[in-house]
Amino acid sequence: MHISIPITQDLVDNLGGRYVLYSVYLEGFLLFKVRYKDLHFWNEQMYDIFGKRLPKFPPKYYLAMTESMAEERRVTLEQYLQGVVSDSVISGSDVFITGLKKFQLETFKLPCIKVVLKVYLPDGRQVNVDSKTSDSAERVLEAALYTLNVSRELVEYFGLFITHKDSEGAYSVVKKIAPFEIPFITIWHINDDSYQIDIRKWYTTPTTDAMLMGCGGAIDLLYAQAVQELEMNWSRPTEQQTEMLKELIKAENKVKFLETMQQVEHYSYQKLNPGVTDYPNCNTVATVSMGNNEMYCSLQTSDNRTEIISVHVSKMTRCHVPLHQPENTMDQQECKLCFIDGQVPKLISIRTKQAFLLSKWIKKMLSEQPLPCVKENLEIQDNITSSNILSRNPKKIDVACGIKDPIYTSLRECDSSDLYDDNQ
Repeated sequence: MHISIPITQDLVDNLGGRYVLYSVYLEGFLLFKVRYKDLHFWNEQMYDIFGKRLPKFPPKYYLAMTESMAEERRVTLEQYLQGVVSDSVISGSDVFITGLKKFQLETFKLPCIKVVLKVYLPDGRQVNVDSKTSDSAERVLEAALYTLNVSRELVEYFGLFITHKDSEGAYSVVKKIAPFEIPFITIWHINDDSYQIDIRKWYTTPTTDAMLMGCGGAIDLLYAQAVQELEMNWSRPTEQQTEMLKELIKAENKVKFLETMQQVEHYSYQKLNPGVTDYPNCNTVATVSMGNNEMYCSLQTSDNRTEIISVHVSKMTRCHVPLHQPENTMDQQECKLCFIDGQVPKLISIRTKQAFLLSKWIKKMLSEQPLPCVKENLEIQDNITSSNILSRNPKKIDVACGIKDPIYTSLRECDSSDLYDDNQ
């Protein structure tokens, strides 16, 4: 997960005292705004339970802060929050979730009341979930899946996502909602009817379907998503497979349909909206799909040439989205991908509105691999903040890619500014 504090405000309270209000963003979306003293109290509550497991919290200053001191505190708070949300034990605890709910409700000035939250399925069906404005995504997902007769043991295979349909009906996945987030606040703050909350499967390996085939409710969800992705051309069946799948849809044979989809190219791949890269030329259109241990990137150049880059997840050594926040939440972010081609490290940067989602899906693929050493190389990028990036020696880019003293041949020239320009 990517936590950042890109915005601070110097304010004055009712008694004339000055304070700083920190705007905390999670993967490009405002999570909450908070004062230092409230974070300090929250940290003390968590410290009573977790002790030194918690990251280091920035100390109090009893004199007025200089500009450099204020920046140091902002960066240290960013590091602290990044460490806290990255620890599933801490972020899943009652003390963490209670404090987070308080900050979010106060930020958006919402009371804790009962609501009916609309959650959608891939085929457009709607599930009305009786919940509260303060219910976490984990609780909302469990309630929705219970309504759909999905076994409680299978909850981990699904997730809540923010999705979008544009004026022409084009569908895209915008963001996965973290288990500790409050879905009602997330969708309410977007305040746009073209966005909604969907239930979608949360794994990338197609053969994982087999683990869910004993549950009728889970089969319904997998079938609905598979049909949707087939209709959107996310999967790529042959002509013969297409005819067979049409017959199975007509016969409503969901199990056979899902078994047949296992043989279809790009089944279960998650396709992003077209982004922009500068390889092989400036402003090349890049369409990325991820699934089945692969990142598949189709590049369309200005002279209408098509080039394909296919990278197995085991060859990926770095996936990094700089921790900054554009003025508009929906603006493009940059995702920097470092991978090994033969024996040569390569770098490609893709500018897309779904950069955080791209990073999350790649790391999800990696987490499903029996390769703990590669997993560590990639996941460590979540802990990079604007401070320790600037403090790194730019010459040590070999450490970031896990290669000793490489000679870089890149999709475009790979230098220190490519990898560590987070505050530009």
